[in-house]
Amino acid sequence: MARNMALPVDKALPIGGAVPSRPRLVEAQRGGRAFGVFVVSAALVCGVFFIAVLVHVELAQQQMKLDALTKTVAMARDNYNVLRHERSLLISPDNLSSQAARLGMKPSTQARFVAVEPDIIAGVLASTGDLSDAVAHDAESPLNEFGQLKSEIGGAP
Repeated sequence: MARNMALPVDKALPIGGAVPSRPRLVEAQRGGRAFGVFVVSAALVCGVFFIAVLVHVELAQQQMKLDALTKTVAMARDNYNVLRHERSLLISPDNLSSQAARLGMKPSTQARFVAVEPDIIAGVLASTGDLSDAVAHDAESPLNEFGQLKSEIGGAP
């Protein structure tokens, strides 16, 4: 049997006898940990870049939607202004009188005022009594307090 040279020579051990078993020590290389740290940190950096790219893509898409909505609003405003212009042309007094003349209408030559009998007025007021109360109430004006103050101080500034 071959003798293990890694063990110190011990005089107490028998030469031909059995050597007590010891674990074999193996030398490991240390380069594996640094490489693992490098791989993990590179993966994290790539992940952060990927997330940044996704955020920029989402922002660009939202900006494109916002630009499209802005263009739609601008077109709607332009269309609204065109329609307002057409309406103002249609209801202008010159246009109304020319359309009326084209239809054969002409201005009235005589005006007659008709007197309304008091019982008809009373009937209308009775039938719309709740409406007239709502209309008849004087609305509060923000200038009422100013008028009261001016009347108390005699109009002086």
